[in-house]
Amino acid sequence: MGINHFMDKLIFFFIDGIGLAPPSEDNRISRLFERETEGRGLLPVEGIHESEKSLLLPLDACLGVEGIPQSATGQTTLFTGVNAPRHLGYHLTAFPNEPLLPLFEEQSIMKKLADRGIPVTSLNMYSREFFEQREGAERNRFPASTLTIKASSVPFRMIEDYRRGKAVFADITNELIRKRGYDIELISPQEAARNTLSVMEEADFLFFEYFMTDHYGHRKNGPALDRCVDVINGYVSALVERMDLSREAILIVSDHGNSEDISTANHTLNPVPGLLIGGSEKNRERFTSCRDLTDISPFMEDYFEGRTPPV
Repeated sequence: MGINHFMDKLIFFFIDGIGLAPPSEDNRISRLFERETEGRGLLPVEGIHESEKSLLLPLDACLGVEGIPQSATGQTTLFTGVNAPRHLGYHLTAFPNEPLLPLFEEQSIMKKLADRGIPVTSLNMYSREFFEQREGAERNRFPASTLTIKASSVPFRMIEDYRRGKAVFADITNELIRKRGYDIELISPQEAARNTLSVMEEADFLFFEYFMTDHYGHRKNGPALDRCVDVINGYVSALVERMDLSREAILIVSDHGNSEDISTANHTLNPVPGLLIGGSEKNRERFTSCRDLTDISPFMEDYFEGRTPPV
């Protein structure tokens, strides 16, 4: 049984640093979403790969700007719909800089949906230390995801929310936050999926960021990426099993390639996956027109067509 049979719902699952590349010893993520893509996984696709549950298509992450795609500009583009590399004239790594900050305040997808009266929320669990370490810095030290949530004015989910089953940490299983000294138990991907669906009872749009793929891709750590694949697959499959895919969907996208080629510690020029699991026929049809990162935010706006601001 799905979460809600009366309104369309969307989980926006952003996964940092995954591209589409042929199978090889250096491609440690090709097994991602094999179940949802009927065995294809994340391999290069010409046009659109359609299966019963999903649509997979390649998205250009270069956006007409010379150089290797980077996180700050790629994520800004995904979360606002503005071609951030073209806006700056170059690809920017790490955190959005001063010229990019107004884009979040004006164009954040979460802000736009919230302004239309659509209940939005984020899933990621934050710690107070995260904000204390970054506030007051001379330059912006907040990632694009945090700026996106902040622009919507919805509360950040904290450790207290997680203890009520209302948040998920960025690595899904809590391994990383435990290494940082927090007394939080390890959980399975399936338990994280239960938390996700609990949060979805409160909102129609849910945003979740996972960055471990980019983290381990830069370190060329194949075994750790194999573990990431197992965790993500377990998590997504558990979500899919409990969702009504005729009205509810998971949109999975990335900002640039990386972990699909660990022969290098750098990002790649490969296209990134756009994967839509579920959704109405109208929204599946809309998704087929996506070609690059600038198309994702407009697609998410259109996903909730007909939902207007309260009078």
